[in-house]
Amino acid sequence: MKLWNRILNKKNADPLVPIRWKTTPHINGMVFQLLKGEHSQVSLPLSLSVSELRNQPDLEALETIEMLWYEEWLEEVNESYVLPYEKILELPGEVRSLLSIPDPAAEIKARLAHEGAVGTAHFRFILEKNYGSWRNIERTAQSMGPWIRLPDQTLLLLPNELYRLEQLITQPPDALDRDRIFAYVAQVRSEAKKLGIVMDDYLEQQEYKFVDNVDIELNYDGEQINLEPLYISSDPIAPSLLKHMSENSIAYSSDPVNGKVFVNPEVLKKSEMIHETAPVSGQDIPRFVENPEAYLPEVEGLDLSLFGERVKSLGIRVYRAQPFVHASDKGRGWFEIEAGIAVMDEEGETKEVYSPSEFHSAFQGSTASGEEYFKWNDTWIRNPHQMDSFTEAAERLEQTFGVNTQIDVTKLPYVLEIFENIGNLEFNQPIIEAHREMMDQGILSPVPPTIFNASLKPFQEDGFVWMKSLYYKKWGGLLADDMGLGKTIQVISLLSYLQEIGQLTPTLIVLPKTLIENWQSEINKFAAVLGDSLYVHSGVSRLKSAELLSVNGITLTTYQTLVRDQLAFGQVEWQVVICDEAQAIKNPTTAASKVLKALKAKFRLALTGTPVENGLSELWSIMDYVQPGLLGSLSEFKRDFINKLEAEERDPAVEQKLLARISMVYKRRTKNEELAGQIPDKRNIDLPVALGDEQKRLYAEVVNQVKTKKMSALQAIQVLRALCSHPALVDERFSNLPIKSVPKLEETIKLVKEISNRGEKVLIFTELQHMQEILKKVLREQLEINPFIINGMTERRQNVVDQFNQRAGFDVMILSPKAAGTGLTITSANNVIHYTRWWNPAVENQATDRVYRIGQEKPVQVYYPIVTDFEGVLRNGTVEQIVSRIIRDKQELASSIVVSSRKLDLEKEALRSLFE
Repeated sequence: MKLWNRILNKKNADPLVPIRWKTTPHINGMVFQLLKGEHSQVSLPLSLSVSELRNQPDLEALETIEMLWYEEWLEEVNESYVLPYEKILELPGEVRSLLSIPDPAAEIKARLAHEGAVGTAHFRFILEKNYGSWRNIERTAQSMGPWIRLPDQTLLLLPNELYRLEQLITQPPDALDRDRIFAYVAQVRSEAKKLGIVMDDYLEQQEYKFVDNVDIELNYDGEQINLEPLYISSDPIAPSLLKHMSENSIAYSSDPVNGKVFVNPEVLKKSEMIHETAPVSGQDIPRFVENPEAYLPEVEGLDLSLFGERVKSLGIRVYRAQPFVHASDKGRGWFEIEAGIAVMDEEGETKEVYSPSEFHSAFQGSTASGEEYFKWNDTWIRNPHQMDSFTEAAERLEQTFGVNTQIDVTKLPYVLEIFENIGNLEFNQPIIEAHREMMDQGILSPVPPTIFNASLKPFQEDGFVWMKSLYYKKWGGLLADDMGLGKTIQVISLLSYLQEIGQLTPTLIVLPKTLIENWQSEINKFAAVLGDSLYVHSGVSRLKSAELLSVNGITLTTYQTLVRDQLAFGQVEWQVVICDEAQAIKNPTTAASKVLKALKAKFRLALTGTPVENGLSELWSIMDYVQPGLLGSLSEFKRDFINKLEAEERDPAVEQKLLARISMVYKRRTKNEELAGQIPDKRNIDLPVALGDEQKRLYAEVVNQVKTKKMSALQAIQVLRALCSHPALVDERFSNLPIKSVPKLEETIKLVKEISNRGEKVLIFTELQHMQEILKKVLREQLEINPFIINGMTERRQNVVDQFNQRAGFDVMILSPKAAGTGLTITSANNVIHYTRWWNPAVENQATDRVYRIGQEKPVQVYYPIVTDFEGVLRNGTVEQIVSRIIRDKQELASSIVVSSRKLDLEKEALRSLFE
């Protein structure tokens, strides 16, 4: 368990009086009280100093309670804290044990009995419960919500399903309400059957069946999509009867074959909601296909994620129409210009190509001009934005240069001028820049406006000019600078320029949730004027109107919220759409990718330091958002590049061809190139350490298990990695092993003490959560410091980083490389220890880049404690030696943006070195 928000040296603390905690069962969960002395209540967070921490007899439990508070799992009630029943069930068993909370008592044996006959005033259900030798504890024990206290004071916690059944039984309708009592009996019997609970003979003989859920059935007749309810039951009921009852909203049925069938009143309400949903027709059909969630009624418990495949089964296809202007080089300075419309599927595959006039006539003949979609030959096509203007521009092009549209190079600027007001055009090659006009508009000036309060480095000025040039030419861009080169500040300089020329509003920035706070801070720091019109689109009170969204200067939102509110975002005419950490749209079929590519925007920008993580198709997807059509369809891109670059031997010529193809809209700089001499040096230091005696013995046992086929090599390699970190990660019996028995841990603590003597800060990276806890415990004991931990469970990580950066002098933070590898600047530290290596060099480098980036003022030391076979008894050395050697060999390959991490095959090479 983790703590994130520790404030040291609490004022007025009395280290002589420990904090006690006690638990009390509550109808809603478990109540915690924290007491100092006999009656003094203590509030969370604890904010204890190291000396106070040492004085706590139940420190681990106190830290766990505090962690639950930080995670917002505890509800404060009258100076006490309630952990809700639902959260108790989510806790791991060892945490419940630590907090003296019993596990759900699966040993409780239940039987459903009754009193009185159904339909009489005295009828009621009785849920009989036995536990071990205790019988009928529903009568002999004390019950409170989900808790049962036996006569011997043993506290039991009801399992979730049994507790829900008991709640249902204890809230019956009036026994004489014949309209409800029979349905209620059917429901209780149905729930009991699901749980395998035995019923008494009377209840078993009752012929009641229960409809307990409803689904939505989709039907398409070529003109409209009808939404119909379909009842679902866990009881054996004929599908034909369920369909008949759901179609006619029937609440009860009785026949010799199916018996008495009752419908849950809630299911009936949901069914009526579905019945009341209007059919989807006209322009709403393609909208429904692209976003069914927006049209489905909000039926509780309905899994909307399943409807994507159901909609596909209707056979309705929606294509997008992509306007393009192609310039074909005919040699000797002559170009042939072609303007047209390509009808494309969601993967960018071109199905048909039409001239602007042919296409314009078709969609005007199919539907009224100005509508979003039109139907052509039983296919729905998204009407291109500004289609009328594009058609007029194409006619003007033909009128200016003739039917053949062959022009010399000096006429290319006129083509740009003809189409200058058309957004989202596809250009297959650059059209000559109107250099003089760009100079007149300040496009090529490297100096940001006066509202921008920072000085750009030379390479950042180049990025600023590059983005302005793209904006002027109405091309999108992918800024793929190395982590730590300041992509955010470059974008803020562009936004300042757009504000100055009156073309900022509205701008949309889509990003991961964890980066919202960072963007707000950076905008207010470097361009405070922009902060006045900054709006964060999140939470239940977020704007749902496109009109209101349009008046904001800059809107920040997450990928998930964008998908949810895509109808409102899709109606806004955005000046700029920026996609940060653009690997979020690396899959072209995800909802976020589709929504971003469908937005109306004059300018699109993507930011990511890792445009290729798992395969080159990710680069294609990002480029398809940035500049649609530049890399052709996905199948063409696979043929021309993926198949050649992801083969066993990559072709450097093909790699250069790809880079040349995207060079107009793609910019990448590395720290080695741009920051040489501008930030302090970085030293990588290997620290060979021996295996401890217990580690040697366990290591040999694992190797022998692989040889005797008792363990797979793949499993063994993970066990060996954990074993090299600490034996306790393999066997809990070694949790209290002295640190001198684990040389790697001993060397790390020694190194941290040296850093402490220098008054510097250090980050320790390991993805192994148990190792994070061991490191924290040992550091607290050895150096009297309580380090922060940032991993996948950390919600308020920016707050943690801010506190860490603001403290003066020595400090330690323990981090997971994946959870802390993006969006964080921790330049207050200048030491990094990779306690365990991450097998992807790019991810490991990103972790180091939290420290080694712009703003670092001290030389950076990166330490790699590597468990080493000094005795030479292991083939090719330990697993850590092998992995470190492979990572070193793969660094150059990992730095290429057109080679995926998958291509590195570290695990396969490690297996071969260890066991072949």
